[in-house]
Amino acid sequence: MDINLEGRVNNISLHPSKALSPLFEAISNSIHAIEDRNINNGYIDIQIKREVNQTGLIDDGNFSPIDSFIIIDNGVGFDSNNLKSFYTSDSLYKKSRGSKGIGRLLWLKAFTDVFIESIYENEGGLHKRNLEFNFQNNGVKQISDIRLYDEDIDIYTKIEFKNFLSPYRGQCPQKIETIGKKIIEHYISYFVLEKVPKIRLVDGKDEFDINNYFDDNLEPFTDENVVKIKGHDFHIKSIKYYDYSDSNHKLYYCANNRTVFFKQLHNFIPDLVGSQKIEDSDSSKKFTYLAFVRSTFFDENVNQGRTGFNNIIDKHEGFTEQLGLLTNKEIEESLVDSVYNNLHPFLENIKEAKEKEIQDYIMRNALEYRPLLKYARKQLDSIKPGLSHKKLDLELHKIKSELELSLKKQGQEILNTPLENFDKYPEYRQQYHSFLEKYNDLGINKLAEYVVHRKIIIELFSKNLERDDRDRYSLESDIHEIVFPMRATSDEINSFEKQNLWLIDERLSYHHYLASDKPLGQLPNFTDNSSSRPDILIFNNPIVFVEDERPPYSSVTIVEFKRPMRKNYDDNQENPISQVASYISQIRENTYTDKNGKLIRVRETTPFYVFVICDLTKKIRYILEDVVGYTKMPDDDGYFNFNRNSNAYIEVLSFDKVVRDAKLRNSILFKKLGI
Repeated sequence: MDINLEGRVNNISLHPSKALSPLFEAISNSIHAIEDRNINNGYIDIQIKREVNQTGLIDDGNFSPIDSFIIIDNGVGFDSNNLKSFYTSDSLYKKSRGSKGIGRLLWLKAFTDVFIESIYENEGGLHKRNLEFNFQNNGVKQISDIRLYDEDIDIYTKIEFKNFLSPYRGQCPQKIETIGKKIIEHYISYFVLEKVPKIRLVDGKDEFDINNYFDDNLEPFTDENVVKIKGHDFHIKSIKYYDYSDSNHKLYYCANNRTVFFKQLHNFIPDLVGSQKIEDSDSSKKFTYLAFVRSTFFDENVNQGRTGFNNIIDKHEGFTEQLGLLTNKEIEESLVDSVYNNLHPFLENIKEAKEKEIQDYIMRNALEYRPLLKYARKQLDSIKPGLSHKKLDLELHKIKSELELSLKKQGQEILNTPLENFDKYPEYRQQYHSFLEKYNDLGINKLAEYVVHRKIIIELFSKNLERDDRDRYSLESDIHEIVFPMRATSDEINSFEKQNLWLIDERLSYHHYLASDKPLGQLPNFTDNSSSRPDILIFNNPIVFVEDERPPYSSVTIVEFKRPMRKNYDDNQENPISQVASYISQIRENTYTDKNGKLIRVRETTPFYVFVICDLTKKIRYILEDVVGYTKMPDDDGYFNFNRNSNAYIEVLSFDKVVRDAKLRNSILFKKLGI
């Protein structure tokens, strides 16, 4: 079968961000060649050639673009075996080393020409071979192959990549240090797991010794750990990388001493923060933790693209346990457990600080999560350290919801468990008491959550009674919204926590129907088109013990707010007393239905309870005392009166009294919670 080289290369995908991949493939070949020669003084020199010869920066402060690379090694060279493999597309010559036989095809993906010069040994003598590799002649062209008689010449191979192509040229790192670090990161498993040759980068007069950099900035973390999983040994070797530009701690899966893929450890170990290095207790320096796993099982099962492993399944599917097959999850969990044991001493301080942070937040800001400190310790351990209060609250809410769901399921199981015999009773009783303890604690904290809500509402209400930065008081609507949402009815606001009528009187929260800031003429089937709009109109529960087919409502409540520190009332129609009297008259004279079409009946004997909430200015006190003759309350912060003609009991309360009385009614709850 003939292979069209250009078509084969075009079908290979190489992202521009992988511009150094052709260089990495050449370095891999050099490492293998040195291993095959079995020498201790192996070296790989990499020369960087730019468009403009330089030893540093060109005039505008930028690096001149890289045009070519030259890689020189003293491995076995292009002997007959290597030459035959080079001529063969998708060669299997280095299959045992994990090679897929396509690495050199990447060279022509990023460069127009590759020139190879090699001195190798053949039948006891030295030979020199020169090759060209490009799309001409459909691939490899041998320029020369001659016998050498100079015994002082050393074996070597030089590969020169010419004419770096776009877009790879533009994406290639320019600094020699950056390229050197990229080489270490790509071959770090070689450095950690095996002895590597001397690798040096040269850019004009600048040099970067990769081995020295590795020795200076990386050190072993622990002795090698061995994890056994279903008869397979997995060897874990860890290092501290002090000068690593990436702060993400990783677990590398390796085959044939090369990385296949890695996993971010912060996804499995919560106290590891992806963007935060670990502080070394010995030197106070900070390092990135890298762990490398190798195994004969990985070597034998790495897939062709070196992106994963064959013969590993995602999850057990019944028969897999009996067959002894490995799953991704059990490999992952076993390896992560071993890594966590290594890191545990370094993470203790982080974990303790996180636990204190969570406890402080709960005790100071979110008492509703207090049961989690007792019943969800393991789940709290899964929270990342250093979260903002907003994100921490979200995580705590998730854990609390999961705990409540689990508790609900447990309660259903316990209640549905039949007591078949007396022997089971002690076990059932123990489960029941454990469940009851958790259930009660969560219930208490739901109450605590609501008490904290009340504390906040009282403070918010008080805040709205003060003047703002522009020396203005809040509007009547601002006060109204805190007590009950405006332009809404109780049919629309059906959550107990969304209304705060308890600020005025606890009994107001328990009603049959409420309209907030709704014109009387817009209430269902109201017979008059009145535009009068009580702030809050409440119909209390119907009277039960009457013979009427449609029983009347037991009472009607009206709440009227006035803007804090309002002073402009007149003696007749504009004052709140005249206003509520008009509301009562209109309501008694009309009939209308509720949402179910049932007639709302207000008899002449139906009592009205009215609350007027305002500041007791000099003007309003004059109206109450001298015009309408109300009685002052003992604390001098309110007035009351009973109007026999309208059967209405009316209280006029100052804002200060409303706040003070609300605090007094709730004070015992606040004290119990320590707030």
